[in-house]
Amino acid sequence: MPSTPIPPITTELPAGADLLTLLSPAFEAPHPSIRHRERVPPDVLRTMEATWAPGRFEERRVSVLRLRDVWVAKEGLVFDRDGALYHRTVTQHSAAEVAGAQAAVREAITRGGATPDRDGPVVLCKKRGVGNYGHWLMEMLPKAHLVHRHRPDLGARVLVADVPGQLRASMAASLALLGIDPARAVVAGDAPRAFGELLLVEGLTDHGAYMSPLVMECVEALAAAVPPRPPRPLLVSRQSVGFRRLVDEDALLMQAMAAGGVPVEPALLPLADQIALFKGASRIAGVMGAALTNIAFAAPGTRVTALAPAGMPDTFFWFIATLRGLNYTEIRCTPSGPVRGNMPWDTDLLLDPEDAAEVLGLESREFLLPDATPVSGCVP
Repeated sequence: MPSTPIPPITTELPAGADLLTLLSPAFEAPHPSIRHRERVPPDVLRTMEATWAPGRFEERRVSVLRLRDVWVAKEGLVFDRDGALYHRTVTQHSAAEVAGAQAAVREAITRGGATPDRDGPVVLCKKRGVGNYGHWLMEMLPKAHLVHRHRPDLGARVLVADVPGQLRASMAASLALLGIDPARAVVAGDAPRAFGELLLVEGLTDHGAYMSPLVMECVEALAAAVPPRPPRPLLVSRQSVGFRRLVDEDALLMQAMAAGGVPVEPALLPLADQIALFKGASRIAGVMGAALTNIAFAAPGTRVTALAPAGMPDTFFWFIATLRGLNYTEIRCTPSGPVRGNMPWDTDLLLDPEDAAEVLGLESREFLLPDATPVSGCVP
């Protein structure tokens, strides 16, 4: 029988830590257009409806706090010099993960062997989901941008996660596009690290529940120097990911090309190429996943069709589309085959024939489905 994690020792953020306060503007947030809503399990639908229901998000406060002599462990958990957890830094960590991180921090304190980093302030840009490009782009990088834009005098460095391959390259490229030298990044894994001065940005995002319009200032700054590609419809593929793909996607990609569309796997491209493609896209369709985060670079009014597993409780892409002013539709799809990823909705997806025209952007023309049955697709 597994043991129950010991409740963590927690503490409040210290008084007088506020370094900077901004007001995040209010914004309207109408319900998304969803096809096949009836396929969504009731408990999943209730979770999303709780976020959609207000229809408007009021003005909020965004703060930059200065913490001194702290420890950082796991995906952005912050502890004071005595090993007490600042509980407001928990972002989707489980109780066991929090307990393990605190135990590691307290052991490091007991050993007394760690020399704190005292080379100046560091912006915390680690949170749950460090290996996900979308979380980096919309939830971590904007913290660095906000500090460097509003307090350039601090010369702050950026604390980022130790991630592999293409994501690390995209992180470095995104910092450079914002005018932040990638050499100013402090790369850290899960092990505890001690810092003399840490900058904690609060209020920009709350995953699944809120995203500030100030995030889009970072997106616009990223894209400012990248010219758009010629306008073409994009079909975003997840073939190389290995899960949450469309059944018979090869046939759909061929139809997309025949219709003048561009199949694209953003994860295989340099960041600037991703920005250019999505900035110039005439319309975009693809399965929900990290690569679809690039709709943030699309021009306001662009038509976006997000293909979603029926049971995936996601509002992330709706927030992006709302703040960007996109013409956004979700198609909830039937799962097919075994679970291949980490979550129960990480199966492949069946796309209904009547929805294929929406994905391909066809209007009053015939196309062939994988079974070679002619279907007339009319998009209103």
